[in-house]
Amino acid sequence: MKVAISLLVLVTVAATGCVAAPAVRLSNPLPLVSADPSTVEDAARRILVDMRFTLVQPSSRPGVVVTQPLTGDAWFEFWRDDTVGSDQRVESSLHTVRRVVTVTVTSQGGGSEVAVRVVKDRASAPGAAPENITLSLDLFNTSKSELVRQDELAASEYTWIPLGRDEALEQVLLERIRSAASGGRAP
Repeated sequence: MKVAISLLVLVTVAATGCVAAPAVRLSNPLPLVSADPSTVEDAARRILVDMRFTLVQPSSRPGVVVTQPLTGDAWFEFWRDDTVGSDQRVESSLHTVRRVVTVTVTSQGGGSEVAVRVVKDRASAPGAAPENITLSLDLFNTSKSELVRQDELAASEYTWIPLGRDEALEQVLLERIRSAASGGRAP
C-alpha cells in the first residue's frame, strides 16, 4: 500500500511540470491577418517536427499538414511536450494514448486562417487478459506458444478506441503557430 501511494505521489509530482494551455482561449480556426498562408504552413510544419511528430509526406493537398500517430509522453519523458496538463500526462503514463494532428491553412483576405485538429485514441488489447487466476500464471510462459515477432501481431492484436479531440494541445499549437507566423519564435 505504501509503495502504491509513493508511486502515485511520484507520478503526480512529475506530471506537474507539463506544458500548460494558454491562459487566453484562442478561436479555432484562428485568423492571422498579417501572415501569408505559406509562412503559416511552414511554421506549423517546424513546430510539429520540433514536437517529434512525423509528418505525412507528401501532403494530400496544399495548405494541409497531417501527422502520423504519436504516442503521448509518459511522466518520465521530461524532454517531450506533446501532452498538455497533468491529467493527460498521467493518462499517457498509465495507457497507450496516441494523437494525430491536422493543421489546415487557408487564405483569408490579405492574411490567412489556421485550424488545428488533434484527435486522441487509446490502445485496447482485447483478449489479452487471462480468464482466471490459474491462467494468469501462464501469462509469460513461452513454452506453450510459438515465438512470433511483435510487429506481426500488432495489426491484429490491438484496436484503438477514439477519445475525441485534445483541445488543450490544439490551443498550445495555435499559440505556437501564431507566435512563429508573426515573426516571433515558437515557445
